[in-house]
Amino acid sequence: MEKIVLVYLFFLIIILLRFVFKINIRKAKKIEENKELQKITDRFPGNVEIAKEMLQMLNNSKVKVEEAENTKTSLYIAVTNKIIIADMKDNYARIQTIAHECLHSVQDRTLLMFNFVFSNVTIFYWIIAIILTICNVFINTLLQMFILLLLFFTQTIVRAYLETDAMTKSKFLAKEYIKNKDLCTKDELQELIIEYEKINNLGIPFYIYSLVTSSLIKIIIYIIISFL
Repeated sequence: MEKIVLVYLFFLIIILLRFVFKINIRKAKKIEENKELQKITDRFPGNVEIAKEMLQMLNNSKVKVEEAENTKTSLYIAVTNKIIIADMKDNYARIQTIAHECLHSVQDRTLLMFNFVFSNVTIFYWIIAIILTICNVFINTLLQMFILLLLFFTQTIVRAYLETDAMTKSKFLAKEYIKNKDLCTKDELQELIIEYEKINNLGIPFYIYSLVTSSLIKIIIYIIISFL
């Protein structure tokens, strides 16, 4: 009975957070499409060059930078100290996105490594808990649910902090970079920064919502499997 109540409660939390954070995927996609702003950012160098120049601004030129094809997700890999930039030539937000990944590279190394290790341990434990529960090795499933909730909560807090920090600062780094390059007018710069603010205002709540939802869904999956 307790498990059923928890499942309903978690689903209720997911629905409530969607309204609280005002999640609107269609609106986010619409903001990313702007041909006029794209014409402005087309004047700037390629993505790899932008990343290297930003890293110099951050006094962190030891980071490796690569551009990947057929992927829409850019990321910084703390273990290898590498930035992988997605294929986003036609995206006016690319300058801020690159700034975001560059900022990850200068975040606290201990926290970055903790996030990497703890996230993998959490996923590994979740998989093992499912297998051992199916095999009737884990009998006290309520205890396992509590452990998983604690693990996913910690993971979410750390990752949300790292991402929110990078998202918040990326606008300022992008603005400084654009100013230094002097490839657009002040009005055009202002237009870009306004749109970058809109992206962040939608992106930060959406990312936190995604983290929480992903964690709760994994716990719900475990609860359902524990009934088997």
